[in-house]
Amino acid sequence: MLYGIYGSHTPETCPVFVPKYARVFVRISEIDPERLAGRYGIRRIEARYHSALEHTFLWVVEADDPHAIERFAVDTGLASFNTLEIVPVRTFAETVEGLKRRHRLGGGQAVPHSPGAEPPERSQEPGREYE
Repeated sequence: MLYGIYGSHTPETCPVFVPKYARVFVRISEIDPERLAGRYGIRRIEARYHSALEHTFLWVVEADDPHAIERFAVDTGLASFNTLEIVPVRTFAETVEGLKRRHRLGGGQAVPHSPGAEPPERSQEPGREYE
């Protein structure tokens, strides 16, 4: 499953200005990806985006368990100076395909749905609305 790790910190704890926190990022960049998989169930890091002057970042990882991602953030020190949110995410293509199934869209034709009419059938499993 894909997870977004949304992080933010204050200017006072920004790695651009504070070498102690810059070292945390450097250490994380040097971790062998196989070690991440073995220890934290993080199979792949899809992307890492940072906005230095906004003091925010977004990493996208493929992992087994959000609690293991949390352990990774604590163990590596990432959580020591960042506020983090770990959120399940999907690709845009997965979202579009799920919406097509949910609303019975196909071939470019939308299934009409009027306000007050019965909505299309939904998956009974929570969290599977777009699948």
